[in-house]
Amino acid sequence: MASIVDAFQEAFSEDFAYVKIVAYSIPVNFVVALFMQGKMEQFEFWAFIVGMFLLGLLTAGINNVRMNKKEILTFNPLHYLKALGKTLVVVVPHLLLFYNLGKLIIKAVKLPVDIPYLPIIFKVIVWSILFSIVFTSYLSFAKYLKMKEGYNYKVITESCIDVLIAFLFFVPQLAVANIVLIVPVAYLFFFFKLPFTHWGFIAYCCMVLIVNISMLSNYLAQCAYEHIKGNNEEYDENCQIDMIVSADDMYQGKP
Repeated sequence: MASIVDAFQEAFSEDFAYVKIVAYSIPVNFVVALFMQGKMEQFEFWAFIVGMFLLGLLTAGINNVRMNKKEILTFNPLHYLKALGKTLVVVVPHLLLFYNLGKLIIKAVKLPVDIPYLPIIFKVIVWSILFSIVFTSYLSFAKYLKMKEGYNYKVITESCIDVLIAFLFFVPQLAVANIVLIVPVAYLFFFFKLPFTHWGFIAYCCMVLIVNISMLSNYLAQCAYEHIKGNNEEYDENCQIDMIVSADDMYQGKP
């Protein structure tokens, strides 16, 4: 079962974890600084660029976990660019298609009874179902970076509700993890009467965001393995190979 505890621990235990967290937080910090300075046009432009950057990082992380690699956040630029390029090919068409489909459904369906909040409930149900399809498509693709899996609607429709439920259970767990990470530091700034707009607190929160990307990559990779129906043999074979290599290293006395 996908575990936020495992995702939290592994976010800090992978090779060069702290170097990656600091390095990848720099562009996020840059965007936040633009917002704090009120430079909204520059903020919107660079926020989009950094958002795409984080999406590629997330995709590469999911793939790394699914392929049983020793890293989550990648330092390999070729792997990252491959992950981002394929992600855009899969995600953008789905977003355009299902966003317009959702608007069409909401406009076309006339509710037979006039009950308070029923239109809102109907919209939430429609957008939740469409989001689950797009999200499952993304995870189905991200596991092996195979674009055709992102368009395998038989598997996607069979798995999307389970994936949505797993994601909804993950959200409060992620919130708790962030409370653990942020509240003690926030208390220190409050105790020493430093504003939360202090550059040190903002920089720390930017690093926490990168930790969130790592945790999300790990959890979603586990979720994809458990809930997206299909062939997991590629992951299992990699896992078995790594176990054999590790056992061989132990036999030969290697660390």
